[in-house]
Amino acid sequence: MTDDQKQNFPRVLARGNRYPSQIDFNLLQKSKTIQSDQWEILNRVKQSLEGNVFNTFFANQLANLPNYKNPQELARALAEQFISKEIQKQQHALGDPLPYIKTPQLSAQKQQRQPRSKDRSFRSQRDQEDSDSDKKVDIMRKLSVIKEQEKSAQKYDKYKENNEIRERRYKERERERELREQQREKEMRQNDMKQIEMRKKLSEQQLRVPSHLQPVLKKPLKSLIQTVRFTPPPQPTEPITSNYTYYLGLGNNHELVKRVMDSRVDWHQTNHMNRANLKWQQSYHGFKYTKLNWSKNHKEILNHFEFHPEITNKKNLLFNLESLCEQKKLNLFDIVPVTFAIDFNDPQVEGSLNTFYKFFNKNAPEKFQISKEDEAAKIVEFRKKLRIPPSNVKRSLDFAMRDTFLGEDYLWLLKPTGLNRGRGIHVFNDINTLIDLLIEYQYGYTEKQMETTKDENGVSQTKIKQYLIKSPAFVVQKYIEKPLLIRNRKFDVRVWVMVNTDLACYFFKEGYIRTASEEFRTNDTENLFIHLTNNAIQKHSEKYGELDDGNQMSFDQVQDYFKSRTDFRKIVEKMKQLAYFSMGSVANKLNKLNRRFCFEIFGFDFILDDQFNVYLIEVNTNPCIEESSPLLQMLLPRMLDDAFALTVDQVFPTTRDRSPFPVKNYGDDENMWQLMGELQQDPEDE
Repeated sequence: MTDDQKQNFPRVLARGNRYPSQIDFNLLQKSKTIQSDQWEILNRVKQSLEGNVFNTFFANQLANLPNYKNPQELARALAEQFISKEIQKQQHALGDPLPYIKTPQLSAQKQQRQPRSKDRSFRSQRDQEDSDSDKKVDIMRKLSVIKEQEKSAQKYDKYKENNEIRERRYKERERERELREQQREKEMRQNDMKQIEMRKKLSEQQLRVPSHLQPVLKKPLKSLIQTVRFTPPPQPTEPITSNYTYYLGLGNNHELVKRVMDSRVDWHQTNHMNRANLKWQQSYHGFKYTKLNWSKNHKEILNHFEFHPEITNKKNLLFNLESLCEQKKLNLFDIVPVTFAIDFNDPQVEGSLNTFYKFFNKNAPEKFQISKEDEAAKIVEFRKKLRIPPSNVKRSLDFAMRDTFLGEDYLWLLKPTGLNRGRGIHVFNDINTLIDLLIEYQYGYTEKQMETTKDENGVSQTKIKQYLIKSPAFVVQKYIEKPLLIRNRKFDVRVWVMVNTDLACYFFKEGYIRTASEEFRTNDTENLFIHLTNNAIQKHSEKYGELDDGNQMSFDQVQDYFKSRTDFRKIVEKMKQLAYFSMGSVANKLNKLNRRFCFEIFGFDFILDDQFNVYLIEVNTNPCIEESSPLLQMLLPRMLDDAFALTVDQVFPTTRDRSPFPVKNYGDDENMWQLMGELQQDPEDE
C-alpha cells in the first residue's frame, strides 16, 4: 500500500458523515455470509466494529497490508480479517462452536434483512437480560448492606472481646500484685521475728552474771530483777498528732470539705496530690487506681469508685436495673418512668429508635397520632436525617402506662447520659423536635447557662455563658404529667447513699425537697423553671426563694404538709428500699477489680406522682454540696463528717468522740448514716 493510499483512506471512509465502523460493517455484509443462529456473537462483533476496537486493529495492521487498487478493496480485506478473529474470540469466550462462514458473492435474497420476528425476539431477550441485571444489582446492594451489618457486628464483638481480655489482664495483674504484697508482708514478718529473737538473745547476754561474781551479790539475780520497776514517761496532755494529709480538687464547694477535714486535728491540707492520704475531687479522672494496692507503707483513699458510671450514667443505670428486674421477675417501669436508650455508637440504634417511635405513636392522644403508613415513612425519614445504618432488630414494648403519665400535652424528656445538674435536658411533645435535637447534639449543641459570681466588693454579677455540648448517647423518658405538687409547684426528693471500701451500703437519715419556682403547667415546654427543680437552674429564676428559702424543704416540713394525706416518712423508707435495690444491680460492677480504699457518696433523685407512687429519676456522682439554704448548712457538714467517720477514720485512726456539726433531733455522738446492708457479689458474674 502506497503512502498516498494510506493518506486518502480515512477520508474515503469518513465520506457522507458516517463512522468508519459503520462503513466497515456494511462492506462486511456485502462480502460475507454468516450462516449461524448465534445472534449474540454477531451482536458482539457489531459492537466491536462500532467501537474503537476496529480502529485500533486497523492502525496496527495497516503497515503490513499489501497494495490495493482502491480503499474499498482494502476495507473489505481488512474487515474479513477482523470479523473472523472477533468471531473466534467470542466463540471461545462463550464456549459455542465456531459458526460456518461462506465467502461467495451474495444473492439478492441473502441481501435482504432478517425477519422481524427474530428481531423482536432479540429485543425481548435483551429486555429480559436488562431486568435480570437490575435484579442482580438489587441483590448485590442488599448483600452489601448485610455485609456492612456483619462487619459492624464483628467490630462490636471484637471490641467486647478486647474489653473482656483487658479485664482479665487487669484481674491477673491485680492477683499478681496481691501475691507480691502477701510475699512482702510475709518476709517483713519473718524479719521482724528474727529481730525480736536477736534482741532477746542480746538482753539475756547482758543480764547474765559471771559465776565468780555471784557470791558477791547479797541477793540472787532474780530478786534484784523483780525489784527493778519500769516507770513509763509522763503522758502528754495533748494527743499525739500524725502526718495525715488531704488533697482537694476545686469546685462544688470544696471549702466545706476543707472545713470538715480541718476539724480533725490529725489532718492538714497539701497541694501535692501524689503523696496525699485522702484525695477528694469532683471527677474520678486523674486517679491512678492501679497504684492503690501497691504500697502498704503509704495508704491513700479516694472518693470515687473506678466504675461508678455503671450506675451514675443514665443509660447504664437503665440496662443494669432492667437486667436485675428480669432476674427478680419484677416490672422495671414500677421503679423508673418509661425510658428508652438511644446510643449512636450502637450499630442497632435504628431498632431502638423504631421501638421508641412505635410506642410514642401508639400511646399518643388522637391529635398526635398518625397512620401506620405515615409511621413507616417517618421512620425512613428519620434514618436518612440521622444517617444511621439499617437494622434487622425488631423490638416492641407492650406496657400500659399509669394515668399519671398521660395528659393532653403528652410531654417527654430528652437527657444526655453523661451530664448532671439539669444540663442538656429538654422537654418535647413533637417527634420532629426530638430528631432536630439529636442531630444538633451529634454536631455540637450550644447551650446557654447563667453563672453568678461575686466581685472583690462582694457584689454578685450574673453572666450568660455558652457551652458546646456533644453527646452520642441519650435516654428518652416519659414525663409524669400528673405529679404530686406542693403549693401548686413541682418538686423532687434528694437523698444520699454511700458505699464504703467493703461495699457496705449506707442511707443518710435526712434529705431535702427541691421545689420549682414557677407554678406547674404542661402547655409551656420552654420554661425550665416549671419542669426542672435542680438548684443550678432554679437559682437564676426571679421567683427563686419566694416561698421557701433556697427553694428547699426538710423532711419534717413535708411531713407536716402532707400529714392529712400520707405519712411522708414511710415514703422515705420506700426510697431507701429502691436505693438499695438499685445499688444491688451493680454489686458486681462497681468495684469489679477489687480496688482497696475507695468510697463514694451518691445523690439519688426521686419523684412522686399524685397517687404517691415513687419513681427513681437518676443517680448522681459528685452530688451538689453547695450550702444554698440554712437547711443544707445544717445537713451537709454533718453528712460529710459522719461519712468520713465510716470511711477515712477507719483507714487512718484519729481522735474523734463526737461530731462538731449538730443536727436538730440527732445527738452529736450518733452517726446519721444507716446501714442498709452489704452489696452481695455473685461469684458467677465475676
